Amino acid sequence: MAAACLWGTVGVSTRLVPSAAILPQEELGLARLAIGGPALLVLLVLVARVPISAILRLEPFWLASFAMGCAVFQVCLFQSFTLLGVTTTVFLTVCLPPLMGTALGFLHGNRSPAKGALLALGLAVVGLGFFAAGSMTVGADGLNPYGLVLAIIASAAFVLMTSAARRLTQSAGPLLVAGAGLTLAALILLVMLHLFRPDQAPIGAMAGWDLAGLVFYLGLGPTALAYVLFCAGMARCRSANLGLVASMVEPAFAALLAWFLLNERLTPTEVLGCGFVMAAMLTLWESERRLKADPAQPLGAANRLEA
Repeated sequence: MAAACLWGTVGVSTRLVPSAAILPQEELGLARLAIGGPALLVLLVLVARVPISAILRLEPFWLASFAMGCAVFQVCLFQSFTLLGVTTTVFLTVCLPPLMGTALGFLHGNRSPAKGALLALGLAVVGLGFFAAGSMTVGADGLNPYGLVLAIIASAAFVLMTSAARRLTQSAGPLLVAGAGLTLAALILLVMLHLFRPDQAPIGAMAGWDLAGLVFYLGLGPTALAYVLFCAGMARCRSANLGLVASMVEPAFAALLAWFLLNERLTPTEVLGCGFVMAAMLTLWESERRLKADPAQPLGAANRLEA
């Protein structure tokens, strides 16, 4: 949930720096990864005293899955912002991953998910629906189908990244997993942008001090620190899907932050949305506490995500 709160600061911090509008969203995503990943690797070597060769001990398949999921998520997410709008995109990419995870759990598992996790998922979905109800707009021709497909792909990529993070953190620390994964994701995204946007101007040609500060904050805060917290949380979650449900706090925190820093007034539907999402998080927290106290309770079919 702490990682989701950090992710929720991205939109507000970008709004606080008007010059960020000149930077293509895909390149902003690349800059975040290119700063966050190497920064974590430097900490790994200098502070944690872990040799860089430790990356070689990570499972190649799951490391590649984490990096590819992260890179695909960045590209599809930012394109969906343009084609669908921020509200619709956030609603889909925050709500779909837990639903996908739960569906996969039912398809591949033999046991039902914990009742508390299902209740939390339902409350969070209702809350996100309130967020979308007040501001989601649909054009005369309906939702852009290409944007909708990209949002679904982004959601699937996030599920893949979550499952990979949980597998990797079973045998390695979150700092190593996040640092290696983000760095590899930056390299993948760099190649993708070079292939599909060869004429894109480099970020350094457009950056002033304010924009440079924003990029470094996004790279070190909502990327580096957030992904370390994300990986650490996934290592402690009973299932990958539980981590996905916990991340649904992001839009509520973003709305509250915009209220305090940007003087944006919450609409009645946003207030209801915040209430339902926070209720979902409390329900999930209590469910996790009870399951830790009683290990005999079912772990939930979402564990099959990592099989």
